[in-house]
Amino acid sequence: MVKDLFVRDFDEKLHVKATQIAANNNTTLASIVTDAVDKWIKNYEKVQHRHNLILYSDETSLSKILSEIDKLASDNWFKSFCGSANHSGIQILNKRKWFDATANSYDEFLERPQEAATKVLENINNEVVGSGRRLLPLTVAFLVEDLVRKDSVKKAAGFCEWYERKSTPGTTFCISNAKSVLTGSFDDLFNLFDAHNGVFLVKNNKIYRLRLDDEHFYSLLI
Repeated sequence: MVKDLFVRDFDEKLHVKATQIAANNNTTLASIVTDAVDKWIKNYEKVQHRHNLILYSDETSLSKILSEIDKLASDNWFKSFCGSANHSGIQILNKRKWFDATANSYDEFLERPQEAATKVLENINNEVVGSGRRLLPLTVAFLVEDLVRKDSVKKAAGFCEWYERKSTPGTTFCISNAKSVLTGSFDDLFNLFDAHNGVFLVKNNKIYRLRLDDEHFYSLLI
């Protein structure tokens, strides 16, 4: 059922200007407002849950992004990781005293990702509860990179879609070497990107955000 929306302080002058701009772009003011509210609701629902994909170009970029994440994560976060002990990224986080959420059983993670992930989430939750503090989980995972290497981008995308549906509280960074991921097909890459709230590229000392938003076609002209 369609509802009328009354917006406080949306005066006649603003209404006329917005309506004219919408008309110039062959759309309606109602469509623009509906789209804006829809995006606001989706963003609000994700406030307590962040699941981002970070693609790095080389070891220098990997070291940079992990150092920045560690620096930005205050004492209000419970910092954990999932990855092979041989991975250079895991070695960096180990030195910074991050928690190994896989409990030294990462090989099992690659064989049965969903089952292992459920155990990992339980491990993290137990640690958070046991801390006696109101901490939000912050997890760095290299599973995408390893699933792509071992299997395919499609397998990695499927796992990330499953994980995203769980919408667990906290922030998870799926980190992967860009060269590995970009071997996938267009559809598999799209599904992998779409399974995350945000996609970032790290090159040298800079980070770039890719936009993958569901848009109306009128957005092409505004």
